[in-house]
Amino acid sequence: MIALALVLVGCRLEPREPDGTSAQASRVENLDSDVFDSDVLDNDVLDNAGVRKRVITFVRRVSASAGNQDVACNLPPMTAPLHVVVSVYSAGKLVGLARSTRDEPCAALTEATRAAVDTSGLPSARLAHARFVVDFTSHEFAMVEFAGKGVELVKGQVPVRALDKAAINRHIDESTAYLLRMIDPQLGGVHKYYHAPTDRFDDRLHTIYTASTIYTLLAIHRRNLQQTGRSANHDERLREPIERAAKFLLSMQRIAPGQSGHGAFHYSVGLRQGEREPLFVVGTTSKSIFALIELHALTKDRRYLDAARLAGDWLLTMQHPDGSVTAKLQPDDDGQLSATEQESTLYTGQVLSALSRLYAATADPRYLEAASRTAGNLTAKQARSGCYVGDEYRSPNPVSSSWLILALLDFAKVSDDSTIHETALACADELLDRQISAPEDVDRHGRWAGSLSSSGNGWLAEVLSILYLDGDCKDRESDRCTRIRDAVVRLFRISMQYTYTPENAFVAKNPDMARGGLFWNNRDRDVRTDSVCHALNAYVFMVDQLPDGLLLELPEPRFAQIHPR
Repeated sequence: MIALALVLVGCRLEPREPDGTSAQASRVENLDSDVFDSDVLDNDVLDNAGVRKRVITFVRRVSASAGNQDVACNLPPMTAPLHVVVSVYSAGKLVGLARSTRDEPCAALTEATRAAVDTSGLPSARLAHARFVVDFTSHEFAMVEFAGKGVELVKGQVPVRALDKAAINRHIDESTAYLLRMIDPQLGGVHKYYHAPTDRFDDRLHTIYTASTIYTLLAIHRRNLQQTGRSANHDERLREPIERAAKFLLSMQRIAPGQSGHGAFHYSVGLRQGEREPLFVVGTTSKSIFALIELHALTKDRRYLDAARLAGDWLLTMQHPDGSVTAKLQPDDDGQLSATEQESTLYTGQVLSALSRLYAATADPRYLEAASRTAGNLTAKQARSGCYVGDEYRSPNPVSSSWLILALLDFAKVSDDSTIHETALACADELLDRQISAPEDVDRHGRWAGSLSSSGNGWLAEVLSILYLDGDCKDRESDRCTRIRDAVVRLFRISMQYTYTPENAFVAKNPDMARGGLFWNNRDRDVRTDSVCHALNAYVFMVDQLPDGLLLELPEPRFAQIHPR
């Protein structure tokens, strides 16, 4: 590998419009001049942010230059061979992309930038508001333009390398605002997806995502009241949308005495035809019970508890004598509701949690008896297969395994069964053993190999937060509790890394609408509502339990270390 010397190309000339400064030229002029005026080019002196700013400044100047006009270049040396990719994003859409393999960074950037701009076809005014992405793919050194600087990119996303409680509280505020925007202003339901690249929603409102949103907003509402010491009638900013969503939730319950599915919740409703989908999933009904119990706790309105009881009674009809659970009812070829008998650990865990919480809210022994049967079914499965479980829908994975833990923990609370409580804790220890520890890899550190989405990681953070609060952590500094807390902090960093912010919203058509939403992963930038809810629940449950100061830091290697001369 040969270290390349810098090349200063031509004079520093910038085009002007005949009637004044163009938007593009104005933007270039506003870039810090000391980026190019400085002669300090030693890799040992330049930090990574400085290198990225030099690159973005140069790319902007090239994009504003006319024809083949030379542009001054002042970049640190990089080893050959080079492979440079320059992309142009406008309103969230990739409109221009070009590559160069020329063996000199200034020449390569010039070639790729001009070709990308030509491909985009953007006029000067629109180009001024576009954002450039520059990737030295052969060197794994990439950046996205933001506020005249270059922000680090890793595998297409802006990494989070440090966090503290202030960052968590900021994400609580921004993700709460996102959820409030997702509640349909007329019907009160919540969409499953927000398509950020196109600024569109899916055309259905979903019961389970509405229930999850209510549950999360209630947790935020409860924390706000605890912090202010005010009564439950305050915090109207959250009360109105919660009540609107609760009205939708109640409307989705099937009331058909003597018929199949009575008491269950329809899966969704279409916005075009307005018809409720005749699909009844035990997970949808279970998560609805979660929300209804919390709504009753806040308002003391009997409608919510009555609806939860009716839903619980339907769950009893979906349970087999051995405690296993039928996953769902859906129409057969004749239009009649029929059972789907595939076994789902995730759904079974949701049912056990719902029955356990319903017993705690009502003291109805039928729910405890049914919960006991399902708890026995899950512990028998754990005895056969271990704590890392799957089902007929999924191979063994951390999300299903975490539902096993939460469900057993919920049951242990109401049954005082110490054996099941210890089983839940032992399974949690095993789950923690599987968390990836790779601080040198900002993309993977803190994840699980079988959980690659923001929803899965957020759910794991939520379960571990509940375990920390309700498990066996009276001594917050015990080895187990410290380990759980550290695992949650690592998951918080991942969740923040998947959250739309002004820096990383170059792929969103409407960055203000997307802000605070968690996109699925670094390839799929749509936001799914449960990703936001799970992360928010974990933030709210844990933020006040964390110490002040820096909670986690993953420093980026210095440019001189990555690219020695």
